[in-house]
Parts: sequence; C-alpha cells; structure tokens
Amino acid sequence: MKRWSKWVPAGLALSLAATMTGCSSDKLAGGEGVKSSVTLKELGKDEKASIKVLFFDKNYFSQMYGTLFSAKFPNIDVQVVSMQNIFDPGKDTKKEYQKLVDEEKPDVLLLPTPELFEQWAADGKLLQLDDVIRQDKFDVESMMPTVIEQIKSMGDGKLYGLAPSFFSKALFYNRDLFEKHGVPLPKNQMTWEDVLDLAKRFPTNGQGEQRIYGMASYYQFNDGKPVGYEYMRGIGSTLGLSVLDREKGTVTLQSDGWKKALTLAVDAVKSGAIYNAKDSKPIEPGMTMEDIFKQDLFATGKAAMSIEGSYYIETLLRAKDSLKDVKPVNWDIVTVPVDPRNPEASDSVSISKFFAVHVDSPNQRAAWELLKYINGEEVAKAVSSSSPGELSSRTAYIKERDGRSLEPFTMLKLVRNGYPKGAEPVPASFYSAFDQMGQAEVQAVVESKKSVDEALKTMQEKGQDIYSKAKREQKNTEQKGQG
Repeated sequence: MKRWSKWVPAGLALSLAATMTGCSSDKLAGGEGVKSSVTLKELGKDEKASIKVLFFDKNYFSQMYGTLFSAKFPNIDVQVVSMQNIFDPGKDTKKEYQKLVDEEKPDVLLLPTPELFEQWAADGKLLQLDDVIRQDKFDVESMMPTVIEQIKSMGDGKLYGLAPSFFSKALFYNRDLFEKHGVPLPKNQMTWEDVLDLAKRFPTNGQGEQRIYGMASYYQFNDGKPVGYEYMRGIGSTLGLSVLDREKGTVTLQSDGWKKALTLAVDAVKSGAIYNAKDSKPIEPGMTMEDIFKQDLFATGKAAMSIEGSYYIETLLRAKDSLKDVKPVNWDIVTVPVDPRNPEASDSVSISKFFAVHVDSPNQRAAWELLKYINGEEVAKAVSSSSPGELSSRTAYIKERDGRSLEPFTMLKLVRNGYPKGAEPVPASFYSAFDQMGQAEVQAVVESKKSVDEALKTMQEKGQDIYSKAKREQKNTEQKGQG
C-alpha cells in the first residue's frame, strides 16, 4: 500500500457553534411516533470556521477536493487527518479507526468499507442527513438510485452519508471476434449459462498466436493459479451464495446452488473455452506496461469476452496507445451475468468511499458544506474526466466513454450478498487459507480426481476447521491486546 505523508495541523482551529436542533411533531410513516428535525444555521458572510476531515492522505484530498473547495469557501479552513497508519498489517482496522477518531475528533469522516459505515450508522455516531438535505434542497435525485438505495439500506432507510463515486463491473466483448466466428453478440442480463455457452462456440484448436478463447476474465492474472475455483466463486456470488453463514459461523457449500456453480465452472474449464490462468506468467517487477498489456488476452484480441471492472476502459485505451503492432480491440459492454431468479439485480456495484458528518461535531454546518461539495456537480465533473475506474454517482456524468454507452455498469439494482447486520466479523486469515484449499479441491474435479459432490463435502468440512482455527487465533490475539 502506498505510504502517504502524515497530516500536519494547518493552524489554530476556530470553533463555530453552527448547529441548531429543534423538534417537530411530524408523524412517522405509519402514523406512529415523532421524528426530530435537524436544521443547520447558515454560515454568515464573513464567518470563519475550521473543520477536520479524516481521509487517506492530505495530498490526495487536496488534489481531489481540497484545493477547489478552499477556493469556493475561503472562510472554511480544512485540516486533513491521515488514515494511512490504520491499514498497517497486523492491526485491527476498525479499532484503529475508532482510536484515531477519538484522538483527532474529525468533523467529516471517510468510512472506507460498507461494514464500517453500517456499524457507525447503527451506533448513532453519524449525523442523519435527510433533514438537512431537504433544508438545503440538495439534489440527491440526480444521483445513482443504486448508490442511494445501498446507503439507505445500511441506515435502516435513512441517509447517514453520501458517496461521490462507485465501482462497477460489466461483460466486455470483442465485436470483431463474434462477427468473424458467427457467434451471436452478447446481450444484457444473460445468465452464467448463457455467457459460458457463448464462450464454448469459439474454436479451441488454434496454436500459439492463433489460439483464441471464448473468455478470459480478470482471473487470467491469478498468479499462475488455475481459474476453476474463481469461476465457481463468481458464479456462486451471482446466485446469491456465500461460502460462510456469518450469523451462524458455519461454512455452507453442500447445497444445490454451489453444486450448480462448481459444475458450470468445471465444465467451462474442461471445454478449453476459457483461459486457464495456470498457463500464464505472473506479473513480475521490472515489467513494462507494454509487457503487461501483451499478456492481457482481451486487450490483444485473443479473447472474445472478459468480465472486468469500470477501470478496464482506461486499460483498453492505454493498451491501444502502447501496443503499436496490435490491432485495437473493437470492444463493447453488456451487463455482468445475472441470477435468472432476480435478473434486475447484481452484486457488481461497490462503494469504497462513504463520507459522513460526525454526530458530535461542533461544526456541523461547515462539515455539511464540505460533504455537499464532495458529492456535488463540480466534483462529479472532475471524477468523470480524471479518475479512471471510478464512476460518478451523478448520472449525468456516466453516459458514455470512448463512444460506448456506460449503461451496463449502472442499469442493475444492487444486492449485497453475505453481509448480515450484526454478524461477527470474519477473520482475514480465514479467506486466504480457505481460498488455497478451495483452489486445490476444484482443480481435483477439473482433473477428474474427485467428483463435484466429494469436493464440496471436503471444502465444507475443511473450511469449517479453517474457520474455527481462525476464530481461535483472533480471540487469542484480542486477549493479548487487552492484556
């Protein structure tokens, strides 16, 4: 992880009593109860304020938001508190985050994960924004419904934060390869069966530079590991499956859903239609961008389809400039595969930057002005033109890129799989050990050394042992920390 420069106080903070809280007897939906109404006093024309914002890094903040905000609001002094040290290996990020907030008392918070944002909202640590949004007539109607719905779902229907951008995935396809081989073009809202059936219609008998694949996804750079397990996990996620019931703490793989996911993945690998990453060379230090692009099968026209994140458009544009001896890919996109039982939804949308106002901030009006700016039109325009991969939460700035419609990134509603509220956090060591074991079991099925049922049984039993061990180690670490 990049090491960011530490925050240095910019000067003495001027405290501003900017909050006025009143109550109204508006009835809640359903006719029961009373809701409180929060209003924030406007800043006076020459009134000064000083706020702290918790962010990844001071320079990054200035580049993205700070410089332009200060020009627009010269009376609001913004000091940045760096979060860099809370992500150090071996540290409990959630505890380090709380400790940093306790020490620095920032007014504006960046919460870097959905789980952290949801927990802080539930604990009453974040200012509810619904009333101040109405008070200032701040336009949230022009923001991505999927993003707003996700944020509301984490606050029991209320907005405790906003997100200026999000990431999404789509199925990229090479139009020329499809037309050359007479294969029907992909469509939005296909199932995994549909996508893999299309992949199998491409020839698998080519040699060397003439070899093409029906599909080569982001798994192709899987450090030389076989891809069957990753496809199984991807298919399972689309079907709403999770390897772990987080509420019960049990591994759940012996099911019809996982059997279907593993069967589809193994059949696809055996068909030769999808690129198997065990045949690839890992990315190594010293490689040039041209070297890396040459290994990208989709960017070099050797794969008909690839499921990639929104950042991949920039990759294709850079590859086009870097690979002078390779014909640029005539690409387009459709939605990621969907669950046939819920074809309007996907788990492919993710948010990694939730901004909120601390409920105990004495400078809530100034903090809210910064939050409005970060999530406003000016920043949306900048994000759409300068932040590859990030899609603006404002729909007006995600229409097209390089002449292609971006609608497949945004047309599906969001489902969040495997994140039940109040569930115990999963030790990080569980997933690394489970993935290693899972890869070996799935590869055994690919090589016909095990049946699908045998592999799932083993994965469930061994997975439960891995989870129990990880929880014991986590508990011991916590006890040592308290001692």
